[in-house]
Amino acid sequence: MSVSRSLDFLWTPWSAALSIVVVLVTAGFCYIAWRRSGYRPSMGLLELLRLGLVTFVAILLNQPEWIEEFRPEEKPSIAVLWDASTSMETRDAIPGPAGSSSASASVAAAPITRREALAPLIDPATWAKLRERMNVVIQAVSEPRPGHGTDLYDPLAALPEKIQNLRGIVLASDGDWNEGQPPVQAAARLRIRGIPLFAIPVGSRTRLPDVELIAMDLPTFGVAGKSVRVPFTIDSSLPREFSTTVTLRSSDGDEVTREVRVAAMNRTSDAVVWKPKSTGDFTLTLTIPKHPDETLSDNNRMTAPISIREEKLRVLVVESYPRWSTATCEMPCRAILASSCRACCFIRVSTKPEAATKTISSSSRTAWTSFPSTTSYFWATWVWKRAS
Repeated sequence: MSVSRSLDFLWTPWSAALSIVVVLVTAGFCYIAWRRSGYRPSMGLLELLRLGLVTFVAILLNQPEWIEEFRPEEKPSIAVLWDASTSMETRDAIPGPAGSSSASASVAAAPITRREALAPLIDPATWAKLRERMNVVIQAVSEPRPGHGTDLYDPLAALPEKIQNLRGIVLASDGDWNEGQPPVQAAARLRIRGIPLFAIPVGSRTRLPDVELIAMDLPTFGVAGKSVRVPFTIDSSLPREFSTTVTLRSSDGDEVTREVRVAAMNRTSDAVVWKPKSTGDFTLTLTIPKHPDETLSDNNRMTAPISIREEKLRVLVVESYPRWSTATCEMPCRAILASSCRACCFIRVSTKPEAATKTISSSSRTAWTSFPSTTSYFWATWVWKRAS
């Protein structure tokens, strides 16, 4: 670190002229008084003292300053912090000249996101001229993290320890925070350490007038000829309620409308019923007309796909009338599986109850290879035998 010392005067032309005149007049009177005394040495010393006092007062009249300048070897640093939280994606920033907050300018220019409004500030080219004298550090704070909110206090409080020779901080943010201590406490601590904090607010102080279609809960598939209920939600920030027509259009040209009463400064939920006529993949588009007072008009439309099918239910019906007892079970059937034959000890089969029976033993691993082609029911008596 280099040190330079100098004496400087904050003089003006009037103060310099007055000082010179006073000193000259005083010197004249001192000489006359010394001559009248016969040029005595003691009188000469006294007059010299008087002249010195007047000269000292004249010097003080020109505000002398003793300046010691300490120049560090490294450049001072300036930190430019910009908020990277999720709230910066809100579209309520009106582009235009700084300080233009008139209603006409708000209507003429389409709102942009807060992050887009900060783009010129975080551009390194913006600070190119300042980089000649200082180190400019551009850093994002409050980046989205799972399980964490927006914290502006910790990045500000820890910045003097991270950046050497910090001389100032520029913070561009919307001011929204939901985690940690208030950012104003960090600003107070920085002020005590002699580090000024310059805040640049981004976004609108109040919510812009807008009507937004925020939800369209369309099912993934439907059945041809059956009605499909399409729920939707409208969020309005207008100061009064109004009526609007919600239109649902399909990719095949079908259109359904519904009158909805939208509540003021609130959310309104309703549903549209659409009945598909054919099968296939369709795209449904739900739109609401632009209100004359709203600022954003590109959020009044939502699109979602849906698949329309023709459902066929295939049902296997097994008709049986079992009657279980301790020894036998009788049931009418169309066919008896071969595996069922092996599960029984003895099976007697007859086309009619009074006909002769045929006995098959499961131990012989035999099974029927064919059955009678008649449509009459078979009567089967299953005789169960417990193993000893």
